Amino acid sequence: MHAALLIVLLTAHLALAYWCGHAEAVPPQLAMLLVQGMAVWAVFTRYRRSPSLIRLPWLLLAVAVLMQMLWDGTNALAAVLGDKGGYLAALATVLSGLYVVPCMFMSTRSFTRHEPRTVAVLDLVLLCMVAVLVYQFFTTLLSGPLAADPASIHVVVYLADAIDFSLAAMALLRLFGARSFRWRYFYYVAGAYLLVNAAVACIYNRIEMHGLPWWAGSLIDIPHALLVLVALRRPPRWLRTYHPSLGVSQTIASFAPIMLATMVVMLAISTSRIHYGLSLLVGSLAVLFYGLRVAFIQSRHIDQQRAVDQSTRRLEQQVGRDPLTGIANRAALDTRLREVLEAGHRTGGFCSLLMVDIDYFKQYNDSLGHVAGDACLVRVADALSHSVVRAHDLVARYGGEEFTIVLADTTADMAQEVARRLIAAIEHLHIAHPACPLGRLSISIGVASQTTQTPIDPMAMLDEADHALYRAKRNGRNRFETAAGDADPPAALRDANSV
Repeated sequence: MHAALLIVLLTAHLALAYWCGHAEAVPPQLAMLLVQGMAVWAVFTRYRRSPSLIRLPWLLLAVAVLMQMLWDGTNALAAVLGDKGGYLAALATVLSGLYVVPCMFMSTRSFTRHEPRTVAVLDLVLLCMVAVLVYQFFTTLLSGPLAADPASIHVVVYLADAIDFSLAAMALLRLFGARSFRWRYFYYVAGAYLLVNAAVACIYNRIEMHGLPWWAGSLIDIPHALLVLVALRRPPRWLRTYHPSLGVSQTIASFAPIMLATMVVMLAISTSRIHYGLSLLVGSLAVLFYGLRVAFIQSRHIDQQRAVDQSTRRLEQQVGRDPLTGIANRAALDTRLREVLEAGHRTGGFCSLLMVDIDYFKQYNDSLGHVAGDACLVRVADALSHSVVRAHDLVARYGGEEFTIVLADTTADMAQEVARRLIAAIEHLHIAHPACPLGRLSISIGVASQTTQTPIDPMAMLDEADHALYRAKRNGRNRFETAAGDADPPAALRDANSV
């Protein structure tokens, strides 16, 4: 039905123009307004049917067509009221030129939720200054003393061509870089309209310089009729099947802001002979705003990358952490122990391993309950962690009430001193343990140290430390013992009661 109505309006426009004998007569201009109004209605229909993220581009396209309607309406008003000074004609041209502002915005913006609002504000301010520059340019050249100069008209026409075709090229470029079908469809509609409108404007402006024939106004109907058809008809199949690569999409999306700044600078250069100060200001701001835009986006990406890195580190810590005590778990222990064994074998800075067990912990749980047992484990883990002060050492929960401490680049004598310090640290917690002969919590420790014969096998080292721990428990608990092959420390040093 919309196609039939469109044909009626196009035929009426042509017939009225022929009947009036002049393209700028009021009746054909009113018919042109109806065609343009139908184009606005078609775009607004797509606006209402689109999801929220893509509604703004459709609205901007509707505003661009509305600017063309205002141009035609002002020309019709000038025909009714008369325009001796040419001011209404100049205003109509300015309104027609201002359609580039929404077109620039919809062709160069990324419209992503992740882009900082500051970037959108910078683009909007820049486009407002473009509007001021366009107004200054057209009012200066098309009214006043310069209006009679043919060179001024040629400058306006050539500049309009450059802007129109640049906008069309940008929209079509965005079409081939869009990964979403909805965005491809929008840029397909916008690009088709802008390209045909640029071609029609190029022809119409040159015809107008020699006087408009009666049929010239129908040229303006062509892009708007096309807009109605492509906006309301089913999209072509290739729009759904075409899928650009991620690299192509990102490259085109990154190029769009450069195009905006380039177009503004070109406009500023073209208008510099009309108003040098304003043109210099707008051109400089275009370069400055583009730099700020890149800086804001880069800063946002750095912040996002930092957040990702922090999340990754937290995840890695969570994966390698015991959920109850917060210290390293068995997986982190195996990885770290293998690293220090390999480093010791390579450099000769041999490591040591301490296997720690809480004495009579089953009786502690049975007498005081598992909640108290969990709290006890947390306190012991905290005391062990604070007693091992070197950053490259590792305190881990081996399982149940057993803890393991990896001491990098640590001799047997140094490891025994650490074991002595740990036993004292747990004693100083003064945790009551009714089922323990001492009446307080204590620990037993097995010490194993790497030698030239020690294999690079975490399980072998853990087995040595576990056997030493068994001997410490068998020999009375609250003490440490060294693995077989290590020099046995004096009994006074092994016995925690001598601390």
